[in-house]
Amino acid sequence: MINTSAGISSVFQQGVTGLQNSSRSVTEAANEIVLSGTLERAPTASTDIVEPLIRIQQEQHVFNASAKIVDIADEALGALIDTSA
Repeated sequence: MINTSAGISSVFQQGVTGLQNSSRSVTEAANEIVLSGTLERAPTASTDIVEPLIRIQQEQHVFNASAKIVDIADEALGALIDTSA
């Protein structure tokens, strides 16, 4: 018998990891934007905020895809439980 719940658990974990990594990247990009408008930045630091804004948009797509993965794994696990009961 194939252990499908272990596979679903692995997919679920991958989705959660994607959510965490994406959130971390958005926070880092947001901090770059904040620092670009302060006097505390390094003298050679660029005030260009375009790249961090693009990264935020990219990570938003990654976050949404990861959330869908978690949702699908949840539905699959629910269906598996329903058929086992």
